[in-house]
Amino acid sequence: MTDALAHFINDAGWLAPLYYVLSFVMTALLPFIPTPLVAALGGAALGAVPAILYGILGLGLGAFVSLNLARRLGRPIALKLVTPAIWAEWESLLGVRSLLVWGVIFFILNVDFAVMAAGLSSLRLRRLWVTAMIARFPWLVVSAWFGDLIVVSDTVMLLALVGLVAGGVVLGKLRPRVRHWLVRWAERHDPSSSARARVRRRSRSGEGGGPSTRT
Repeated sequence: MTDALAHFINDAGWLAPLYYVLSFVMTALLPFIPTPLVAALGGAALGAVPAILYGILGLGLGAFVSLNLARRLGRPIALKLVTPAIWAEWESLLGVRSLLVWGVIFFILNVDFAVMAAGLSSLRLRRLWVTAMIARFPWLVVSAWFGDLIVVSDTVMLLALVGLVAGGVVLGKLRPRVRHWLVRWAERHDPSSSARARVRRRSRSGEGGGPSTRT
């Protein structure tokens, strides 16, 4: 595997960083490809520091493509299926008008599906782009470092994958609790959380039927 990757980089020559950057754009168009895998391969092929520097450019281009596709194509279709008033109520109730909430989502999920979903909201694309870059940057650094230090031979890679599987099982158990804690933390620090709380209280008060009368 590493020999094949080395031959690819040698054959690509000076175009190797360009291919690496364009791989992030490919993950934006095909969100099922994990971005950390691209960063890890870049760390193995280019080294950690170049992979991080070129990865910043790749992440920026990928987020730009995802957000604009969702905003220019996906949002008009969604507003035709659902009225703008109902869509605005959903955004307020779900808290997707908060950059802080989206930052938590970007950090926890770290997939281009989340970035594309954010483009459907009414938030400014520039702010969403900056939020996505800040939240996903730590994953880029860790993945590039992992690729540079771990992906050096098939034996080391196999041992690392076994450790990752074990760690993934543990994280899978803890992830719902951590996600719940982060979302609650974001809601407490979100200025619009009080408005969402009022919407929820009105919704709950309407479930109990009409007002009771005293005799």
